[in-house]
Amino acid sequence: KLKKKKFLLYLGRFHEKKGCEILIRAVKKLSDKKITYNILMVGPNNNYKEKLMALSKSYKLEEYIHWSNMLLNNLKWGAISASNGMVLSSHGENFGVSLVESLSCSKPVLTTNKVNIYKEILKYKSGFISKNNVNSFFSILKKYNNLNKNQLIKLSKNSLKCFNDNFNLSSNKRNFGNYLKKN
Repeated sequence: KLKKKKFLLYLGRFHEKKGCEILIRAVKKLSDKKITYNILMVGPNNNYKEKLMALSKSYKLEEYIHWSNMLLNNLKWGAISASNGMVLSSHGENFGVSLVESLSCSKPVLTTNKVNIYKEILKYKSGFISKNNVNSFFSILKKYNNLNKNQLIKLSKNSLKCFNDNFNLSSNKRNFGNYLKKN
């Protein structure tokens, strides 16, 4: 269904703290406008994922939100590479591994100020940060939706620079260790 379509990726486990209901409700608000990006929700099956799928269906968002089971290894990296960015509307994250993986592939991230790496994302202008509520996340989805090609290219370049300067273990072993110690 997503072949040749632009999409933002959610990659992770489905749990209440991940704030996926915020993302779905924000997409619902955006669906009244012209949506440029679909959303691919990837993660293992559980009861919460079923509730989220039901919420998405109740909002009639099947055209915009697509679901997949967990992807591993090359399939996971293929999904990240094929995406136009990563979304994580979390209520709280110590780190945000999927966001860092996305940055490593030059993919911008849209997340909340409840993810501990949000300051680096802001500093490098490698994505957009919202509060962990529907209206705020809607505003960054809308902002991303309205970017032109040059703005997207700049965001992608910033994403890779953010990764290399902050999270690339090959070039930043000492910096990364210090980061983990203080967080």
